[in-house]
Amino acid sequence: MKEKRSEGAKEKKTALWAGRFTEATQPLVQNYTRSIHFDKRLAPFDIKGSQAHVRMLNRQGILSDEDAGAILKGLGQIQAEIESGEFPFRDELEDIHMNIEFRLKELIGEPGGKLHTGRSRNDQVATDLRLYCRHVADCWKSVLRQLVEVLVTRAEEHRLDLFPAWTHLQAAQPLSWAQYFLAFAEMAGRDSERLDSLLQRHSVSPLGAGALSGSSIPLDPDYTAAELGFSEAFWNSYDVVGDRDMVLELAQAGTQIMLHFSRLAEDFIYLSSTPVAWLELPDSLCTGSSMMPQKKNPDVLELMRGKTASVVGHLNALLVLVKGLPSSYHRDLQQDKEHLFPIVDIVSDSLEILVVLLAQAKVRVDRAHRALESDFLMATELAEWLVKQGLPFRTAHEKVGALVAFCVARQIGLKDLTAEMMAEVIPEVGFEGSQVFDPGIVLEGRTHRGSTGLEPIEQQLRKWKRWLAE
Repeated sequence: MKEKRSEGAKEKKTALWAGRFTEATQPLVQNYTRSIHFDKRLAPFDIKGSQAHVRMLNRQGILSDEDAGAILKGLGQIQAEIESGEFPFRDELEDIHMNIEFRLKELIGEPGGKLHTGRSRNDQVATDLRLYCRHVADCWKSVLRQLVEVLVTRAEEHRLDLFPAWTHLQAAQPLSWAQYFLAFAEMAGRDSERLDSLLQRHSVSPLGAGALSGSSIPLDPDYTAAELGFSEAFWNSYDVVGDRDMVLELAQAGTQIMLHFSRLAEDFIYLSSTPVAWLELPDSLCTGSSMMPQKKNPDVLELMRGKTASVVGHLNALLVLVKGLPSSYHRDLQQDKEHLFPIVDIVSDSLEILVVLLAQAKVRVDRAHRALESDFLMATELAEWLVKQGLPFRTAHEKVGALVAFCVARQIGLKDLTAEMMAEVIPEVGFEGSQVFDPGIVLEGRTHRGSTGLEPIEQQLRKWKRWLAE
């Protein structure tokens, strides 16, 4: 008990909001309410916001040149201490904002108490979060661009190479590997567009909103907005201090990224599996078995699937966090960072791994090509050939289905059919119809935009090269 009283006394002395209280906060409350252990990553953004706030106060004549200079110098020293790992973080000061302000007063004395003029932690943390989310969105966009660049490179390498694509995990039709890689470029492109959209929508500075109604001190929110790179300042102080839309949208964008590439992870796990082996994963991204010496396990990809579940869970927690809150600011919102930061870490790490994975994974063209000869992959081509001969598609579909059944009963494939066998089931075919059983014709036969033909793939490659250039 003696130790707890000592800690409480220390808190009473150091807390920057303690003037109204006659009793020290109990240590268990200090521990329960603190956030410094996770929000310290906001430090560079908090300092940036404070620097802009100080310059504004000085410009408005609220801070003298001398005081503003001392504060800015102190903030610079604090930034250097944090970057070098020498900053004295204090749990009893709750969060990064109060830690920085308290340290500033230690370094420069009385002028440090003027930093918070016209400002509340409510608009301060809202500003920090927007700066942080903007930084993360820019980083994700940069890696997504790298990802698209790698996907385009792999697509160019494998324009002429086919594999048996699937629906329902059943062999369906031949598909170009280029078409497969460019499908994920489309997903990454949409992910990048989502980030562009949220950056544009939330380029609004909360600084100057105060606790919820602004300040009687003659602030200039437009100046701080411009200083911090926002398009404009807030229009409604009551809304902006409790607004976490940018946090939610960044978390949603991160979740969508993980959902897209969790599917790629599942594909690569299947495609590199022992029975399939159309892909070979780099040794440097795989692990082994503690018991079975021959194993090469795609653990990174399996964890990517698993971590996607964690991201979805954190997003759900964020949604539930804000669902029942009254308007304006509430301390519940402190918890948003406990869910946002893990999402950011998982998405960022996953994107970096994907760039390496996609660059180094080897397509086993020989094995995939052998697989093209099985499973009646060219049945649709034959049906469409019959349509070109004048048959209604439903009639052609039925006749080709009967031909497949004919082959299954005899345990042969379409390529094994003689002209006589085909004529027995589909008299309309004739010998030339057997030419549609060559998988390579899909590259020549598909000419409309977006399909897996050679020219449509070239169109896609040109599109993505323009996107990368822009």
